[in-house]
Amino acid sequence: MNRNILALDFGSGKITAALSAYDDETNTLRVRRTLQEPCVGINGSVILDLKGAERALSKIFADISEYVSFNPSVVVGVRGNFLSFLHTSGTKFREANLRPITQKDVDEAINNSIPTNLNENLEVLDVLPTGYMLDSQPRIDPLDLRGFYLEADTFITFALKTQLQNLNCMLEDCECTDYAAFPASVALAQTLMRPEEKKNTTLFLDIGGTNTSALLYHKGSILQGWEMPLGAEIIVQEVADILQSDLDSTRKTLSQYEYGDDEIVDDVLDEASKKLMKAIKKELLNSVDYLKFPPTSAVLSGGGTGESVREAAKNVFNLRKARLAVCEDLIPDAEGKEAVFATVIALTHHYLERETTEAVHSAKKEDSFLGGLLSRFGFN
Repeated sequence: MNRNILALDFGSGKITAALSAYDDETNTLRVRRTLQEPCVGINGSVILDLKGAERALSKIFADISEYVSFNPSVVVGVRGNFLSFLHTSGTKFREANLRPITQKDVDEAINNSIPTNLNENLEVLDVLPTGYMLDSQPRIDPLDLRGFYLEADTFITFALKTQLQNLNCMLEDCECTDYAAFPASVALAQTLMRPEEKKNTTLFLDIGGTNTSALLYHKGSILQGWEMPLGAEIIVQEVADILQSDLDSTRKTLSQYEYGDDEIVDDVLDEASKKLMKAIKKELLNSVDYLKFPPTSAVLSGGGTGESVREAAKNVFNLRKARLAVCEDLIPDAEGKEAVFATVIALTHHYLERETTEAVHSAKKEDSFLGGLLSRFGFN
């Protein structure tokens, strides 16, 4: 049975989308449509202009309505410096060990990891289970086993309520009341990183135009996460200053330039990339987790990455290795746009993975958001 999944990523001045078809019987995923809509009303999931953001989103839905005859599942990636992260654990004590561990026991242990003294201005966006212990012994899956003391390791993403409500308001105004939301950086890292990279101490960087997301992995778990208002615009600004050019011309030149074509331009790019990496490292050095577990390798993703950025990350962070991650091996028919659409494709994979391992919570479906949206904006 085929079902459609629409993934949305709200980035810096644009909305990116991918409509994919998932076959439950063969467990295969096919990209049906990828598109990107400029939107000055949004920046890193922060709504700057509600009506402008709604108009851009309406164009996305108008386009995909030509490809689907029924409502797709909707997955939303959230990013921005209104997010914060916590690696913690929750426990569930069982008085008798003769009864096997149930999903209810697992859910209680996971829910118990959420702080009870949560700041009233914050809301839990996502709780990612990263491991389990049963009677002090590690378990991949504790279901149906016997034991007294169940512990669940989790990585929790919090969002500032006001910003999340603005995002929810935009989606609801567009008749989208049924969707799953995940931190975009977690979806990317969990999908693009290799198992051995997660086991080692590895820094994951998702670099955009004006924002960077970072996650630190250690022994298979995410220790810490960061959202920073730093991005590839730092590189553009530095190159423009060195070449004494305006920003628009520099941005256009860099978008068409292939690293290695000109030694002088490469040197300029290298210096500009080092400036960005030094700014990112300065932010990370404020974290106890980073100081305690400095990374030995890095995985880089996002539209702001490239060979010069990879080399700069390796040098500035003193890493043994660093690689650029794309999703071309995940979906072979992504039309050669893996870098641009990596986040939405990763969101789709992450959604399916979470769906099979735990309950994915979403808002209650009320009316057809697609039909309501198209009617509202006069597209049907």
